[in-house]
Amino acid sequence: MHEAVPCTACWLRPRAYFRPLGEAEARFIQEMKSAQLTVAARAKVIEAGEVGGSLYTLYDGWAIRYRMLGETRRRQILDVVLPGDFVGLEAHILGLTEHSVQALTPASLCVLRGRRLSELFEQHPDWGLSLLRWIVEDQRRDDVWRSVLGRLDAAERMAYLLLEIFDRLEQRGMAAEQSCRFPLSGQHLADMLGLSRAHVSRVLADFAQRRWARIESGTLLIEARAALARLAGYQGVAPGPRVLL
Repeated sequence: MHEAVPCTACWLRPRAYFRPLGEAEARFIQEMKSAQLTVAARAKVIEAGEVGGSLYTLYDGWAIRYRMLGETRRRQILDVVLPGDFVGLEAHILGLTEHSVQALTPASLCVLRGRRLSELFEQHPDWGLSLLRWIVEDQRRDDVWRSVLGRLDAAERMAYLLLEIFDRLEQRGMAAEQSCRFPLSGQHLADMLGLSRAHVSRVLADFAQRRWARIESGTLLIEARAALARLAGYQGVAPGPRVLL
């Protein structure tokens, strides 16, 4: 644990994607932060079945949220966690978490005093409603993903995933015009899309041949966004502004 980065020095807050804070809100959120946690790649942040636990905001790096299923303990990746996303909200609200969170890259997390979350709704109701709105937006995104996994074929799923991750990064100022960092491996993509690694490789090879998209040396290049969007029926992500704790 390290001393928390002051809110005034947070690299995420100036981004247009995040809701601006008033002076009273800034003081409140600074008081919520108790420390800064730095973890190595592949480190567990949350373990499924954990009771209680801390509430975090991912400050830097990437993580994955996943569940292990069946007798053979197969992994289903539920989401990619990016800077500005909450970690541990399920355990804080329900008392128990049924998923795990693992750092995908070296990562830094702001540790929050979760007991003050209820005070946010009492003292800053507009801000609390904005937070509630984004919890609902995330639920909507989960619903879309269930539809994607249930009804789209492998190429359509891949196209949707690449565009969504790129757009989420672009909102945070973490993507260039056509490219972004992309530390997800073929196995990560397989575990997220419900495919085999071989199937993932075939789809990516086809995208590269068509000059639609390619992943090279940890970088995603979107070469033909319109073609990918048509293939997947992709319509973009919620535009914000989003609450940042």
